[in-house]
Amino acid sequence: MWGLRSYTEEMEPPNTSDSTRLRLVTYNIQRGIHYSLLRSHFAQSESLRSADIVAVQEALVPASGGNTLARLAYDLEGDYRWTYRTVMTYPNKEYGNGFLFRSSVTPVGAQTVALPVVDHLGWVARLKTEGGKPDSKSAFAQAFRVGGRLVRIINLHLDFSGGVSHRVRQLSHLLGSLEAATDKSALVVDVLCGDFNTCGYHQSAQSHRDTQKVLDVARRAGFTECSASVPWTSDLFSSIDDADPAYWFLRVGQLFRLHYRQKLDHFLVRGLARATPAVVVAIPHCAQLPGSDHLPLALELIL
Repeated sequence: MWGLRSYTEEMEPPNTSDSTRLRLVTYNIQRGIHYSLLRSHFAQSESLRSADIVAVQEALVPASGGNTLARLAYDLEGDYRWTYRTVMTYPNKEYGNGFLFRSSVTPVGAQTVALPVVDHLGWVARLKTEGGKPDSKSAFAQAFRVGGRLVRIINLHLDFSGGVSHRVRQLSHLLGSLEAATDKSALVVDVLCGDFNTCGYHQSAQSHRDTQKVLDVARRAGFTECSASVPWTSDLFSSIDDADPAYWFLRVGQLFRLHYRQKLDHFLVRGLARATPAVVVAIPHCAQLPGSDHLPLALELIL
């Protein structure tokens, strides 16, 4: 059993002399509401520009317009490709999870897992939930062939409503539903990443305990956390969607320059002995990359 030690305590320093490096990023792009900023970040940030695979949450597909991932693949320099699965549907738009990736990796199979839906919304959840009813949630697992290895990236977006027990239920259901890899000739690496919605102020002891309860589900399934050293990944007041039902509440907080930082996003890996600790993608002199209320996380696998 992995216990509660961090990634850096579990792993040996990697010997990279005969290894393939796979650069990954997970990024909740907040429904692509600041597309021009996102495009600029992908073009200028070395961590984003050099990534082989970017797992994206909340890609937007408007009723009259293109998928955010398709737009990025078209607008950015380089040979980008993309895959996508719907998560939430509304009358005039939908949001989903997907991947933006280079031609150096080859997609070879995918699986979508619908996650349990919360029974009802509390008053805070109703305040923040578009449409006022429980959202559907799902995870998108995409397998890629990288050299002689098979890397399956499980891109998830858990509920912020329902509390810790509901997120534990969702993650347990996901890991129990994943199909075994069909290609037995390749050594399989599983990467679990995305927006776990492990809510709560990042310096709160209770929030830390609640987060560990969720991540323990993955640890018991053989995953090791790679993002333990990242203190927070989201600031509630940093970026506001005009369609957010709590827009005016968030706007007041923004006007008063409030911060409410949370550790929502995580990277966990199974089946690999060598990787580097995850880091936040940042720009100089800026606490948070503008364009989303989430920070992108970068991770390098040594295959």
